[in-house]
Amino acid sequence: MKMIKEKVREWDRVIKLSRKPTKSEYIMVAKITGLGIVIIGAIGFLIRIAIQLTGVIL
Repeated sequence: MKMIKEKVREWDRVIKLSRKPTKSEYIMVAKITGLGIVIIGAIGFLIRIAIQLTGVIL
């Protein structure tokens, strides 16, 4: 029971410190996330092309 009360206190502290992001912060996070997705997709695409060109079967 003591562990549950401690966890609730920790969560309460985090919730009190957190706030809703501003519009500019939200847009920046969305851009960075989108860029990360594009980069990972490009890396996967390049690996697939390299495998097709070399004929290596994984």
